[in-house]
Amino acid sequence: MKKFSITLLSLFLTAVIASAQVIKGDMNDDGVMDIGDLNESVNTVLGKRAIQYVQGGGDPYMVDNSRVVGTWYKTKSDHFTLNEDGTTDYSGAATYCFMPYQGRIVFFGADGVIMSALNVILVGDGLMITNELGSSKFESWTTEVPAQPVTAIRLSATSLEMHPDEFKPMLTATVLPADADNKAVTWSSSNESVVKLSGDLILAMGNGTATITCSATDGSGVKAECTVTVKNKDDRSGKDSAGREYIDLGLPGGVLWATYNVGADKPEDYGLYFAWGETVGYANGESHGFDWDKYKWMIPGQSSWPYVTKYTTADGHKSCCWYDGDTYVGTNVDGVTYKNLTKLLPEDDAATANWGNGWRMPTMQEMKDLYDSKYTSTEWVTVNGVSGRKVTSKSNGNSIFLPAAGCYIDTSLYNDGSDGYYWSGELDSSRSYYAYYLYFFSDFFDQGNDYRYHGLSVRPVRVLSE
Repeated sequence: MKKFSITLLSLFLTAVIASAQVIKGDMNDDGVMDIGDLNESVNTVLGKRAIQYVQGGGDPYMVDNSRVVGTWYKTKSDHFTLNEDGTTDYSGAATYCFMPYQGRIVFFGADGVIMSALNVILVGDGLMITNELGSSKFESWTTEVPAQPVTAIRLSATSLEMHPDEFKPMLTATVLPADADNKAVTWSSSNESVVKLSGDLILAMGNGTATITCSATDGSGVKAECTVTVKNKDDRSGKDSAGREYIDLGLPGGVLWATYNVGADKPEDYGLYFAWGETVGYANGESHGFDWDKYKWMIPGQSSWPYVTKYTTADGHKSCCWYDGDTYVGTNVDGVTYKNLTKLLPEDDAATANWGNGWRMPTMQEMKDLYDSKYTSTEWVTVNGVSGRKVTSKSNGNSIFLPAAGCYIDTSLYNDGSDGYYWSGELDSSRSYYAYYLYFFSDFFDQGNDYRYHGLSVRPVRVLSE
């Protein structure tokens, strides 16, 4: 195809854009725009000099359709045809004429009245550059049918749940646009130990998650994916109404473990850090001091552990505020006396308060079950650059990941990347200023207890019935 001078075209387009204005149709105020009106209007806008520079001289009223005859394509689906006899299918027009001197294609309706006109900037050897009157937007048309790549693939499903040894019909793929030149696609599974593709079937091989990918073969790089989760029929894993996922690890207590921490949105995120019994958490780097003087459950004005409130027991620490001499009396908070509270109430549970009913912080027994070698195996792994413990059920193969998020004391974060600390919902009944937590590092997994004001992670459990 002949190539026009880029410098010439650039100079001309600059002149056109600088002088563009709205074309006035009826120059004689007679209510009808005729060829003379169009000629005068065109020269007013672009100037005879610019038109002649590109189109050459000649009769201003000469019509020569032969120069623009053909089917002109902007895209494969956006095109129009100009026939030599003056008929056309352009935007509802019936006929047209091309006026080389003015550089205009004028379109007429069936009644012979002018409907619209196009500036023709350049035309020749199968290329035409146009713009609408009064517009500075230029469009390129060619008589060669352009290639139409795939722009999107839509699958009949974007997620599936299956059971081991189950099979389902292959997904269907709708390739867009409908006139794409090459609609062929290929299919693949990200993990054939979980999902295998065989002809027109999807085969569930074992518990886990795999991604089925449908890819265009035309070089466009377009693809679509479907996530397939394979789990046992008695597996109660699922999602809550907010889309937060919980995993059935087949543990004795029956609770389901969340896949990420409170304040996170994926398993490897640290999430927020909470003092025990507080429901407002703080992100890493956020300005907050985890210490007794900022702890919620303290006698106002005090800043040491003998003055903690609400959650206390008859632990024998008789010098503390929950004793009156030798007598355990509990503590008063806002006019209510609390005694022998060892488990967080829902309003003080960071999981319940932030994620709603059905979620809570785990008990210590539930935490023990999580790392009990009778029920699970654990390993130190890295997920997207974040280290932590992966816990895998021995009964169904499901797993969760606990990032080693460290812990906050005062304004400092300690041991992130090497240690993980997760609050339980239980008080240490032998020391009311302590609460139990789960902790681990690369080769260790156990429980511990420590001051309630420390900032630890919270991994909720889901209770379907309790």
